[in-house]
Amino acid sequence: QLSHTFILHSTGDDSLRILNVIPGCGCTEAPLKKKTLAPGDSTALEVIFSTRSYRSHVSKRPVIKTNEGPPDKHVQFTAIVVTRPDSTYPLIITPYKLDLSQFGDKQRRQAEFSIQNLSEKELAITLVSSAPEFFDLKIPGTIGPGKTADCKLTLKPPAMADSLTKSFTIAVNDDKSSRFTVPVKRSILHEHGPTNVTNGD
Repeated sequence: QLSHTFILHSTGDDSLRILNVIPGCGCTEAPLKKKTLAPGDSTALEVIFSTRSYRSHVSKRPVIKTNEGPPDKHVQFTAIVVTRPDSTYPLIITPYKLDLSQFGDKQRRQAEFSIQNLSEKELAITLVSSAPEFFDLKIPGTIGPGKTADCKLTLKPPAMADSLTKSFTIAVNDDKSSRFTVPVKRSILHEHGPTNVTNGD
């Protein structure tokens, strides 16, 4: 599952009510933080996309219905779903998804990953989308040709209390301005010991 947050701005002179957000298919969710916006106000619309059985090029266009009436507004994202993450170019990210699920009481706050530059030139790495309220990222600004950089994701305290599904996206300055999105998942599963049953007399 991948997550991207769009910011919706109200540019009118009156209150704007968001009546409905239609994701477009069962593979996409679009939770909204606030449904009524004062003039000049804004709200976050998080679009969560589950790649499931998708392959190659995918495009989704969630529809936003407001009290303004038609024409409806929309946001759009496109992706190339790669079935073999070890075959991407010019970067390979290992592991290609970060799972900080917690089993029992031992907390997991950090996940380490690496970014390998397969190209023959130095590449600049830019973070273009993240969830800074949930985690911090340590990634390099550049990676030399043929080099591998060690990276780290650290959960913030608010993210430790519950499960989450987020992602982050980095861009590189290759000829295609390639972008790579890495899923970040956290589930909390508590261990339960055996239950003892006693029969009273």
